Amino acid sequence: MKNKHCDTNRPVHLARQDAFLEKATEVFRACLADAPYKQRAQQIDITLDYLQSAVEHGTLAANTSHTSPLEAPFLLFIRMVLFDLYSVRVIMENEHALKDRKSPLWQFLHRNGKANEIVSFARGGEQLLKDVAHLFGMVEAPFRDIQKTLAEGMNANDRERYLRAYDGLKRHLQTKTRPRGFTPGRIFSPTLEMKYG
Repeated sequence: MKNKHCDTNRPVHLARQDAFLEKATEVFRACLADAPYKQRAQQIDITLDYLQSAVEHGTLAANTSHTSPLEAPFLLFIRMVLFDLYSVRVIMENEHALKDRKSPLWQFLHRNGKANEIVSFARGGEQLLKDVAHLFGMVEAPFRDIQKTLAEGMNANDRERYLRAYDGLKRHLQTKTRPRGFTPGRIFSPTLEMKYG
């Protein structure tokens, strides 16, 4: 359902969507570097938070009366990346727990000297992280095309509001030392209602 009352904030929501997606991409690139588990997990959590924020603002922008037909598929793709990255995060957490002798998972599998073999996943977290990196790479060109098309369709006032909101959030995200934490409920509750096709 389109909301005509949100039309005035469409440029702001588009700007925030774009800034959060760009920041998510930037932080995600750091996840690909060789880093200790805790540092990488924190980077993934930050990326998830920024991706979710991009989806939230994109959804608000897409619920206005004048939208592009490309916005809904774009949001579905970003949501897919969000879910895939969350899955990688869970697998990496489980892999880490299965290698840690203090972990309840490791202790359960190795009780009474049983299960001496190493438990592993068919596709480990590292490979799955590379798969998500491929998805991030795939979204870059369509994202820029949609961003350009939407900006060209704005009147001068909306374009100015977009740029102010975009620049302001980019500055804020660059100076922000502590991103808010993500929660699985924040990711899955509102976005499960989005449908494919």
